[in-house]
Amino acid sequence: MTVIAEKPKAASRIAQALGQATLCRIGGIPVYYVRFNGQLLVIVSSAGHMFGPTTAVEGLPVTELKWEPLWSFERRSKHLRPYYEVLAKTLPGALTYISACDYDLEGSTICYKIIEAFGDLKRARRAKFSSLTAGELRRAFMNLGPLDVNNAMAGVARAELDWLWGINFSRLLMRAYRMTVGKRLSLSAGRVQTPTLAEAVRRWMGRNSYVPVPSLSLSAELEVDGVKFRARPDGWEPKTRAEAQAIVRDVKERGYMVTASYKSEEESIRPPPPFNLTDLQEEAARIYGLSPYRTQEIAEDLYLSALISYPRTESQRLPSDLDYKGVLTALARQREFSALVSDLLRETGGVLRPVEGPKRDPAHPAIYPTGETPREPLDKYHRAIYELIVRRFMAVFARPLVIARAEATLRDSAGRPWRASGQRVIRRGWTHYYPYVSLEEAQLPQLRIGQRADLVSASVRVVWPASGVRLSRLALLEWMESNDLGTKGTRARIIETLLRRGFLETKGRRAEVTELGYAVYKTLAAAAPELVSVELTRDFERKLELIVDGKLSRDAVVSEAKQYVSDLVRKYSQQIDVIGRRLAELAGAVRPARTCPICGRPASGELCELHELALKELNEKLDMIAERLGLSRSEALRAVANRRSTGVWARETAQYLLRKLK
Repeated sequence: MTVIAEKPKAASRIAQALGQATLCRIGGIPVYYVRFNGQLLVIVSSAGHMFGPTTAVEGLPVTELKWEPLWSFERRSKHLRPYYEVLAKTLPGALTYISACDYDLEGSTICYKIIEAFGDLKRARRAKFSSLTAGELRRAFMNLGPLDVNNAMAGVARAELDWLWGINFSRLLMRAYRMTVGKRLSLSAGRVQTPTLAEAVRRWMGRNSYVPVPSLSLSAELEVDGVKFRARPDGWEPKTRAEAQAIVRDVKERGYMVTASYKSEEESIRPPPPFNLTDLQEEAARIYGLSPYRTQEIAEDLYLSALISYPRTESQRLPSDLDYKGVLTALARQREFSALVSDLLRETGGVLRPVEGPKRDPAHPAIYPTGETPREPLDKYHRAIYELIVRRFMAVFARPLVIARAEATLRDSAGRPWRASGQRVIRRGWTHYYPYVSLEEAQLPQLRIGQRADLVSASVRVVWPASGVRLSRLALLEWMESNDLGTKGTRARIIETLLRRGFLETKGRRAEVTELGYAVYKTLAAAAPELVSVELTRDFERKLELIVDGKLSRDAVVSEAKQYVSDLVRKYSQQIDVIGRRLAELAGAVRPARTCPICGRPASGELCELHELALKELNEKLDMIAERLGLSRSEALRAVANRRSTGVWARETAQYLLRKLK
C-alpha cells in the first residue's frame, strides 16, 4: 500500500504515528516504510500541487487545456521535479493507494491527480484526519474510506475555471496594451482576483474622495458626592457652533443638572466561540498586525508540527468526541499554561462544556490545540499564534464575563436630556484566559430621580470624523468571505497575488490601489463589466458546491465556462483597440488628449475622474460645513483642506480651488 501525503513534514508525522518507520531517500527525497495493521505501507510525499492546467495553444480564445507537471512549464516550480520522480517510481507497483493529503478541495485534487498519473483510481482509498497527532492518524488509517472523488472533481473544476478565466483575459489585456504601446507589460485578470480588485478600488475611491462633515461634541463634567462623571447630549445635537456655544453658556450659568432617570443592571457576556480560520486571521491582525496570509502560513506550520488541528476550516465547533480534559492536562505540561489550566479545571469542576458558534464545516472542526508540546522553541509570531489558539480554546469552557452597567439621564435648565454611563467588571470570567479585550471601567454614582449633579465644567469641541471606509488585507478578506468569493484557504493568497502583481501596495496596515491596479480595473469595468461582477463568480462557486454534493458534473460546469469565456473574449476582442488605448492612458504609457491639472491623469472634463468625484463631494457638503461652523465658503474650503481626516483627492481638490480663488 502506498500512502501519499501532501507535504514532507506530514509524511514524517504519519510514518512516526503508524509504527517503527524505516527512512530511505530516493534522490534526496524521504520515503518511509512502516508496518501497520499487518500490512507494509510505503509513505511518499508531494510538495503541494504537482500538476496544473496548461496549453500549447497561442492566441484567443483558449479553451484547450491539459494537466501537466508544474515543473515542466513553471520556472518557480522546478523544485517539484525530484518529488515527481519519486512518485513516478514508487506508485506504479502499488496494490492500493491511500490519499493522506489535507481533507479539502485542494488536498483532494493534489492526490487525485497524482494517483491518476501514476496509479489506479479504482484502487484508491481516503484517510480523513483533522490533526497530525499519533492517535488521530492511527484511527484514520484503521478506518479508511472511499476516495473522495466529488471533492477532487470540484477542486479540478475550480482550477480549470480559474485557469480559463486567467489565461484568456490576461492575454486579452496584454495584447491590447502591446498593440497600443508597442511594449509588453505583465498583466493579469482572474475569476476571483478581479472582483476583489474592484472592491479594493471602490473602497480606495471612497476613502480618498471623503469629505468629513464636522460634528459639535458637547460634554459636561458633573459631580455627585465627590464622584465625577461625564454626560453628553442624549439623542440631540446642536446644529451650529453658535448654538453649541450658547448651550455651554446656559449650562454653566445654571451650574447643575437634575437626574431624570437612573438604571443599573448586570450583563453576562459569553465566551467567543473557538477559532475558525477567518476569526483567527482577524484576531491576529488586530492584536499583532499580521496579514491574513502570514497568519495562515503560521497556522499551517503549527498544524504540520502537530500542535494544532487543521486550520483551513470554517467551523466554530469543537469535535464532540475530543477529550477536552486530556488536551488541557497535556497543555498543563507547558509551564506558561500550567496555572491557567489549574484555574480552569477548578472553576469548572472538571465539567467542560464548550461554547459553540453558528458556523459549521463538513470537513473539519474548529481550530484547537492538540496538547502536543513543541519539540523546538517557536519563534516570536509562531509562539504568538499558538498561544492565541491555546487561550481561545481555554476560554470557550470558562464562565461568562460579568459587567455591571449603569445609565442615567439628566436634564439641563432647558429640559434637554444628557446621558451619563458607567461600567465596572464584576467577574473577569473567560477574559482571564483570553485577555485580548479592552475592559475600560468608568464610574457613575448611584443617582436618585430629582437629585442634583453639580457642574464641574462644560465644553464644545469640533470633531472632524475619519472615513469609515476600511481598505486593508483583512478588510478585503472579510469582504470576500461575506460575498462567498474564494475559499477559506485561497482568499488570503488571492489578496497577496494582487500585491505581487503590483495592483495593490501596503502602507503599514493599510492597503492602497496602485495606478496600474486602477488602470486594469477601470479598463475591465468599462469594457468587460462581467469580469468585475461578484454574481458571476458566486454562481460558479455554487456550481462547485453542487459538484461536491454529487448533483452536478465537473464536465458540465467546465464546458459551460469554456463557452461563456469564449463568447466574452470574442465580443471584447472587437474592441481591443479601445481597451488598449484606455489601459495605456490610465497606466501612464501614452499621453491622453486632456490631463488633470492636479495629478496629470486622463481628464474628460476639467479634472480626472478621481478629482471630479472629490469635487462632487465638496460641492455637496461645503455649504453644510460653512453653516455648521459659521464660516464663509472659502473659509470652509480651507478648513477641509487642512484636515487630516479629509481624503487625499478631496484635500488636493480643495487646495486647487483655493489657488483658483487667489
